[in-house]
Amino acid sequence: MSKKITFLILSGPTKEHIDPVRYISNESSGQMGSALAEAAVKKGYDVIFISGPAKVLPKYVKIIDVITALDMFKAAQLNFKKADIVINAAAVADYRPTKISKHKIKKNCTTSVMTIKLKQNPDIIKYCGENKHNQVVVGFALETKDLIKNALLKLKNKKLDLIVANGIGTFNSKNSTVSIITSNSILEIKNRSKNIIAEKIINETIRVFKNIKSCKVNS
Repeated sequence: MSKKITFLILSGPTKEHIDPVRYISNESSGQMGSALAEAAVKKGYDVIFISGPAKVLPKYVKIIDVITALDMFKAAQLNFKKADIVINAAAVADYRPTKISKHKIKKNCTTSVMTIKLKQNPDIIKYCGENKHNQVVVGFALETKDLIKNALLKLKNKKLDLIVANGIGTFNSKNSTVSIITSNSILEIKNRSKNIIAEKIINETIRVFKNIKSCKVNS
């Protein structure tokens, strides 16, 4: 009996605290990641689901809760080898403060400017792309300009098998327009629900995964 295909799906935003009450984050609701997990489960696949503090979480899936980008990176590393397909639908903070204040930072009345030093977070999807072994790795590209161009660069530079390109209008929206991109194809899906888009993404990743397996067997 063949092994059931396992998805590792990352979802939601991350929070990078500045002090106990303030943090750096973004508008990701977790809708797409949750839709992907539910679509995969409905098709009979196993799902490992890692989520930042999202507004929307999937049903029928055990959730690994994380807060920061470092938390998400460590959880992804721990579960990476268990997965056949990795999809990073999370909106991970690229940077985090170099120091977190133990107490709330008080307003300084002598200056109107406050400087916060940041350092780069680990690139989770790049790690997966560079360390994959007969696995399919899928990223998302959210851009405000040159969407397809930037998505293709990310696909190549991070050694991804597939990337989903979408505009900023996808945040907190039930519908979205995306392009599902591989090295030799672009499938555009216009103004459809995230559930429908998620199903199409799952189908495309399975197609790519089976193609990789077939090439390995025939080589």
